[in-house]
Amino acid sequence: MVERLNLSLDAVSSWGEANLVGFNATKTQACLFTAKRCQFTLAPTFQNVSLPLTDDLELLGVSLKSNLNFGSIIESRAKNAAKKLGVLFKVKRYFTPNQLISLYQAQVRSCVEYCCHLLDGSAKYQLAALDAIERRAHRLFGDDPTIKAKLQTLEHRRRVACLSIFYRIHSGECA
Repeated sequence: MVERLNLSLDAVSSWGEANLVGFNATKTQACLFTAKRCQFTLAPTFQNVSLPLTDDLELLGVSLKSNLNFGSIIESRAKNAAKKLGVLFKVKRYFTPNQLISLYQAQVRSCVEYCCHLLDGSAKYQLAALDAIERRAHRLFGDDPTIKAKLQTLEHRRRVACLSIFYRIHSGECA
């Protein structure tokens, strides 16, 4: 397995040289994604640099754990979104309902929807933290049905994101 991994890393390095792409091997991360409790002893190398295995990877603001459990990501996003929503509650009187929706979508919704297609497979009890933010946000807008009609549920948005990714993969757009 390590041999195949190293061959794949050599292929990536060769591709980079052929296409004038430089890789910093010292910043390259390696993580073994497995549900097994005992760790394998792997020693992959990339451009003659030994890559230590870590328990999690940071990629574009998403922390991927080796067991692919997104509970900590969801918790941190819910906490960040709750802070932003709290600020919106404090400044509510200075904005019209339409301005509040725009602020909510830009500041809070974008926070909880980032890479939501990854989170959709998480347990319902983990996603409940994000749904609680959504329920709290509905109190921000009051009982105005026209305002609530403008907002789709987070669950709906996650499903649309997943279907969109699936369609792109199926149609070959992600190749």
